[in-house]
Parts: sequence; C-alpha cells; structure tokens
Amino acid sequence: MDTALIQPNAAPRPKSRLKRVGLGFAILLLFVCGLLRYVGVFGGNLRTVEEGRVYRSANIYGKLLDDTLESKGIRTVLNLRGGMGDAKYLSEAESCKRFGVKLIDTPFSAVRYPPPHILEGILKAFDTAEYPILFHCRGGSDRSGLVGTLYLHLYKHTPLDEAQAAQLTWHYGHLSWGQAHAMDDFLNLYRKTSNGIGLREWITSKYPALYEALPNNQKVR
Repeated sequence: MDTALIQPNAAPRPKSRLKRVGLGFAILLLFVCGLLRYVGVFGGNLRTVEEGRVYRSANIYGKLLDDTLESKGIRTVLNLRGGMGDAKYLSEAESCKRFGVKLIDTPFSAVRYPPPHILEGILKAFDTAEYPILFHCRGGSDRSGLVGTLYLHLYKHTPLDEAQAAQLTWHYGHLSWGQAHAMDDFLNLYRKTSNGIGLREWITSKYPALYEALPNNQKVR
C-alpha cells in the first residue's frame, strides 16, 4: 500500500494551494470592483437627488452624457468643475448644444471653501433654470455632494443634518476626513455662526465677510 495516501498530515498539493489563492484573489477582486461601483467610480456616479427633477453625476461626456440628457429629459446642466476649454468640457458643451440643453458654469474647488458669488450663482440657477437639472463636478462626490445638500435643504426643506448625510456621503465617494473636508467645514461654519438664521440668508448676509476672513489656503485666491 502507498503510505503517502494515508498520511494524515500530508502537505497539500501545490496545485490545490494555488487554486485556493486564485479563488481568494478572485473574490477580493469582485469585492473591490463591487465597492468601487457602489461608490460611483464606474458608471459616471449618476445619482437621483429628486426623481424627475434633479440629478447629480461625475463629469460625464460623450455617449454617457448624451444618453443621460435624453433619458432624463435634462434641460439644464450645472457645471461645478470648471475646465472650460479642455476636451471634456468641449464635448459636454457640444452635447448640450445638440440636445438644446443650457450649460451653466459655476466652478469651485473641492478642497477650499466655496466663494460666496459661486453659491449665489448656484442658488440662482436652482431658482430660475429650466428643470430637470443635472449638476456635476469631477468625480460626483464632493462638490456635487455639497450642492445636493443645499438643494435638499433649501428647496425640499430636508433638515440640514439629514440632507448632508444623504448627499455628502461615502456611498457616493465623499470622505469627510479626506482632502475635500472643506465641503463639511462650510456647513459646520454655518452651524457655528448662523445664530438661528436660515442657510440661504446666511450665505448672502454673513458668509461673505466670514469667507474674506478665512486664511488664504482655505479659500480661492
């Protein structure tokens, strides 16, 4: 009898070990891909803020933007990223022109407090632009998260904490402790200095002076 067949502590065959390692790697890869898709890395991070009325996304362009404009019936695109003149922006502008969609540029940084005039421009767009609206930044996580919070709170009357939790979230790729914490800092500044006035009034009446008093590395110069 071949004693190798009955050794209770015989080492696993190399091929079996490789199969287990390969299976583990495949499971890990599927998990990572699923997580990245969940937080919007794939598919343009297209999200619904208010069904049939307001949407947010990453900086999508080409066929994906065309399909989105058509399927959602988008009438206004609010560009929070900037990039005027680069290839993505020119493609976006061409798609908007082809579908008869108004493109509004209100760019600001994800790593600094938003300038007061930019916030006022965003609110004016929500006040006067034709709906449905799609707004976007680069990745659809940080600046879009702040603007989504503003929309839910100011236009849908969602409590600020609830609106922030729904829009400035890791589910969409935003990390409050990451580089773009300025988006959360802005809302916290409002909480600390509002003295009971509403966010919209605070943006127009108190925030400009607070913004000017910020250190230069916290605001757009």
